[in-house]
Amino acid sequence: MARRKHMTDAEKTLLIEEGKVARRHKMLKTSMKIAGFGLIVGATLVVATKKIFDEIFVEDDWSDVDWGEDDEDYGVY
Repeated sequence: MARRKHMTDAEKTLLIEEGKVARRHKMLKTSMKIAGFGLIVGATLVVATKKIFDEIFVEDDWSDVDWGEDDEDYGVY
C-alpha cells in the first residue's frame, strides 16, 4: 500500500487560492445568469404592457366622447 504524501504549506496555499478563484468564477457566472434572466423578464413585461395599453387606448375609438361636459360635475374649472 502506498503512503499518502502530506501537503506542504505552499501546496495548501495554492489549493486554497485555486478554490477562491473557482468560487469567484462560479459567482460571476451565476450573477450573469440572474442578470440575463432579469433582462429577459423585464423586456417581456415592457412588451406585454405596451401591447395591453395599445389595445386599451389606441385601438378604441374615443372620438364620440365629449371631453368637456363633465368637468363642472367633478369640480374641474
